[in-house]
Amino acid sequence: MQLLFIIAAVMAALYLIISATYHHIHMMQQNGYRIDRYWDWYRSRCAKELRLGELLLLIPVALSFISQLALSISLIVVFIILLAVYFPRPAKDKKPLVFTARAKRLYLLSSVIAIIVVAVIWLIPLPRLQALLIVVACVLSRLYMLMASVLLAPVEQAINNSYLHDAANKIAAMPGLTRIGITGSYGKTSTKLIIAGVLGEKYQTLATPASYNTPMGITRTIREMLTPVDEVFVCEMGAKQKGDIDELCQLVHPTIGVLTSIGEQHLETFGNIETIIDTKFELIDSLPADGLAVVNGDNPYIAANLNRAHCQVVRYGLQSDNDYWADDIRYDAKGVSFTLHHQELTAEFSSSLLGVHMVSNILAALAVADQLGVSVRQMQRAVKALPPIEHRLQLRPAGDYFIIDDAFNSNPAGAAAALEVLAAFGEGKKIIITPGMVELGEREYQLNFEFGGQMAQVCDYIILVGKKHSKPLYDGVIAANYPLEQLFVAADLNEARSQLAKIVEPASVVLFENDLPDTYNE
Repeated sequence: MQLLFIIAAVMAALYLIISATYHHIHMMQQNGYRIDRYWDWYRSRCAKELRLGELLLLIPVALSFISQLALSISLIVVFIILLAVYFPRPAKDKKPLVFTARAKRLYLLSSVIAIIVVAVIWLIPLPRLQALLIVVACVLSRLYMLMASVLLAPVEQAINNSYLHDAANKIAAMPGLTRIGITGSYGKTSTKLIIAGVLGEKYQTLATPASYNTPMGITRTIREMLTPVDEVFVCEMGAKQKGDIDELCQLVHPTIGVLTSIGEQHLETFGNIETIIDTKFELIDSLPADGLAVVNGDNPYIAANLNRAHCQVVRYGLQSDNDYWADDIRYDAKGVSFTLHHQELTAEFSSSLLGVHMVSNILAALAVADQLGVSVRQMQRAVKALPPIEHRLQLRPAGDYFIIDDAFNSNPAGAAAALEVLAAFGEGKKIIITPGMVELGEREYQLNFEFGGQMAQVCDYIILVGKKHSKPLYDGVIAANYPLEQLFVAADLNEARSQLAKIVEPASVVLFENDLPDTYNE
């Protein structure tokens, strides 16, 4: 009897450590280790995150009224079932938990707290109370991770401050380094990669990798990758709330600032468009008097606030009143071609990148490169050699049909541009797979509804992902009188792929528009 009791306690601890704690640390990592962001995410998904399978633990509670033997055996069986159901499966995660040093510290302390909780429960000599408390312990499992986060906060802050100090000293010791900051509601990463590729024709250039656009991501880049031979540092700067860009500028001290766009992205955290404008313009505000602001002149929010700049401003865009502008834009399955105009300069460019909005991103790079003395021939060669940008309107063959991979993120302007690219393919069925757009605050329903209507005008088949959060898309498609037999709603991406296999034909073009992170799993 005592042995079964001990085994049940061990199984409870294993479940809390292996499954529950792992899951909540995974979600904390995807929320940037920010307790406030994690808590906002958790509150919005409270019902699902209670892990409804844990209701099985009510069985041992009921059996505890029969005997302690029944209680122990049922607890062992239920925890085996829960471990089988909720065992971590990173292969199924879009972005698995990465066991960084910080994640390891958080996991270790959370596990210790969970073990202490189970040990205390099993010291109570009342079986029915024990069974009830073990249910409560599982339901409240995220509290162990939150407690560990609070306890470790001073340690993590001290470590981060040390890294930030090292990075600040390192970059300050390179006064000849040209430091380029890039921000915007969308287009940051693509523009960063294009700028780095074009400037690389003349200068030794380092760009922050992937989406390293947070203080610690940029700090890591500086500490681990920046070398004395580097002449240009291209730094992507992300933000989800006011002050984020200013914090990054205090670290990097950019001399050139590129503002790609301002739009209704991350309204959920910013609250309103005015706050987004103020936050993005923190980059322009940080530039020295002899600095250079390179901005998207086509964007109405940017154009209306250029009087805030106190340094030289260069505008780029598709309208002819910009300093650098493009016309005669042609694009197809092979990429895009256009004519650049700047004062007396006229030059032809071609690239394998897809979409008219990519022309705008290329123009930003050409404006920066021209201001830094890169020749037209060098710019043409670099733009033509630009590789496709992963998950950003990336065209790739899939047997006898094509995929346009625009899965990295989605926003109203980018989604419209992706549909424009899809529409440019003259032959073959046009299919879209999408969960829609998120983090748009109060405008989320309306913007997704409008996106649904736009899809109905272009696509032969529409596959929506996520029955709950794709509802605005569904409503928009239905309002456009789209044929129901060509509209499908999948529970997840795997089901969407299964549906695709049933309808795809040779020469079809399939657009994957957005791929929500694991925090949005239904």
